[in-house]
Amino acid sequence: MKFNKKNFLKNKKGLSIVIGYVLLIAVSVVMSIIVYQWLRTYVPTETLKCDEGTSIFIREYNYDCVNHVLNITVKNNGRFSVDGYFIHVSNKTDEELATIDISGNITFGGNVSGNAIRFSNLIENSLTPENNNVKLSSFNVQDYGTLTKLEIIPTRIQKVDGKNKFVSCGDSKVEEILTCS
Repeated sequence: MKFNKKNFLKNKKGLSIVIGYVLLIAVSVVMSIIVYQWLRTYVPTETLKCDEGTSIFIREYNYDCVNHVLNITVKNNGRFSVDGYFIHVSNKTDEELATIDISGNITFGGNVSGNAIRFSNLIENSLTPENNNVKLSSFNVQDYGTLTKLEIIPTRIQKVDGKNKFVSCGDSKVEEILTCS
């Protein structure tokens, strides 16, 4: 068998193209693993939940259909203090879920932070479960027609991994059917 330089160079060129593709695929796989590990750190592993036993209830409400004012008094009847609540109403009788956020229409009794009503500007849970500790809030609801339902979801500030986190207590949601007074 005779050595042919021309065939040898041709075969070597084909080999370098294959090696180039193998290296390209290997680099792509390594980069995708690195990006996946980096993006995985942005997804929370567990959802934040309130401590079991967190609860508030609507002690009293007054819905004035003529003046379009909704006054509510909430009381903490749970085992842990709460920071505030999310408030939603509905103006349709057939809706299962109240979808109208009225937190921006508060006129008295709390501070708006995002979509939540907070009882204090401090990083603390100020509505304690003591006997007479209640909070009154008033809302202007003239833009929503006649309201039929009220939903309140309490919120807390909890320490998670040494940091204070704002937590929604969705398991402690309170509902009330509204009637005009």
